[in-house]
Amino acid sequence: MAAPVRVALFGNSHAEAVQLPALACIGGNEVIGIAGYDAGKAAASAKRWGIKCSTSNWRELLELDPDLVIITTPVDLHYEMVRGALDTSAAVLCEKPFTLEVSQAEELTELAQGRLALINYQLRWNPYRRKMRSLCQAGFVGKLLHVRADLVLDTPGFATRPYSWWSQAPRGGGVLGATGTHVIDNIQWMFGPIKDVSARLETFVKRREDARGVEREVTSDDFAELSLRLENGAHVHFTVSLALQGVSRWLFELAGSEGSLCLDREQHLVGAKHGREMLPIESEVAWLPPEYYGIQGRGPFAALEAPFLASVVEAVADGQTQLNEAATFADGLTNVRILDAARRSSLTGGRWVSCR
Repeated sequence: MAAPVRVALFGNSHAEAVQLPALACIGGNEVIGIAGYDAGKAAASAKRWGIKCSTSNWRELLELDPDLVIITTPVDLHYEMVRGALDTSAAVLCEKPFTLEVSQAEELTELAQGRLALINYQLRWNPYRRKMRSLCQAGFVGKLLHVRADLVLDTPGFATRPYSWWSQAPRGGGVLGATGTHVIDNIQWMFGPIKDVSARLETFVKRREDARGVEREVTSDDFAELSLRLENGAHVHFTVSLALQGVSRWLFELAGSEGSLCLDREQHLVGAKHGREMLPIESEVAWLPPEYYGIQGRGPFAALEAPFLASVVEAVADGQTQLNEAATFADGLTNVRILDAARRSSLTGGRWVSCR
């Protein structure tokens, strides 16, 4: 029997809620250490999951010779952590978005050449999105004309949630980087390069109280509305928001010269040729709910992380330097460039900005 893949986790909160139960469920791995900003919380997670090493200093975990480093910290910490992991022989999986700055992503992408280095865009592991992609590649919709996407999440307590790194643009907070980045990744994965962008970002709640009860200014975005022009001539419009209460809206629809497809709530896919009735399109497999893996998180993001992690662990065990369909550091770099262009566009009132 092959030795389990030795995993080091940088970041505690997401790991505790999603990644640790997922890794325990899929098997084939051993979590050898977890690092968190709060040493006490990291120690509690380590005790709960039988992890031998916990620390507030992520560099200590690199001395344990991990096979795979998984980074799920605030975005402003990604560059230094990925840079450190690349100084070892470990494969690297970094949470999205890749980095704060384009120059950082460029440097890390160059350093990661020839090794397994991935970004966590787990929606690529949704079998219904894969079905949409294969249908488009097979010509079901003909020439792509336009795409409409909404990823508007039910956010309980949105107006009163406390100030945190999520409230700070310089730390990578905001809904564009949290969920809009997934839409951008899927657009490019399915339909090819994005040429330019026009964007409007808004902060609805201007001030929030921190843990000490001190009111702080919020600099991150709660809402983002983007228009994209693709290299193939198609147009895209999408909205992401944290302000909706009591209901979530997950919608991905596209129209072409010969047909249309629509994916609702990540698991209801319908389509038709022009002039025909829209009918359900089944996928060969369906994604399982988070509860199946013992995951505390809600919805598709949490549910799809487990099968994605299973593929990553298998690739590391097999010594692969690539994982088919997974987002690479190069994909992450392109995404950071588009996020940067969108933010610059919003500052100019929505003027078109090149993504090249």
